[in-house]
Amino acid sequence: MSDPFWREQVVQPCLSNDVDNAVAEQKAILAKDPNNAKAYYALGTLSHFKGEIDQAMQYFRKSIELDPADAAPHLSLGRLYAVRGKYEAAWKHARAAEALGARDLVEMLERYPNLK
Repeated sequence: MSDPFWREQVVQPCLSNDVDNAVAEQKAILAKDPNNAKAYYALGTLSHFKGEIDQAMQYFRKSIELDPADAAPHLSLGRLYAVRGKYEAAWKHARAAEALGARDLVEMLERYPNLK
């Protein structure tokens, strides 16, 4: 049996602190530039790391709204929809990302033909 001290008392607080600092940095960017799609994408990713999936999805949607030509938020949002079993929405974002040159999510979803 392993001692949880290192994970609970050292590693996790450091990771949480790093994520919290990164969130603060992205929010500072948005305070200066509220239309910064990359900052919204970063906040979505950070929210996903924290397990705040609904918040992550909102940030990814905002990133797409501000920069529909960026495939990354489509991929991230599509993956979250797939995990939630919302395959129609997942495919929508997979196709949008594919049109922008990123086939990753399409290829993943194609491996599971019953998800269409």
